[in-house]
Amino acid sequence: MVFDDTYPHEVWNNTDQTRVVLLVQFRRPLRWPGRLVGDFFIEAIRRSPFVQEARSNLAAWMASHK
Repeated sequence: MVFDDTYPHEVWNNTDQTRVVLLVQFRRPLRWPGRLVGDFFIEAIRRSPFVQEARSNLAAWMASHK
């Protein structure tokens, strides 16, 4: 299933469990200049503080579960 989160939506986690979300970004086959804009957008997300924090948290979790 692929969910398009560009539409406004809400999510609740009514459990005691941690909610985990897997974000996958698809590269669309675009022509110039769309490809440049798409690549820039994906790189900007990759470098965002949100993604960097998630990577850091994952690395810490992996190190604690060896």
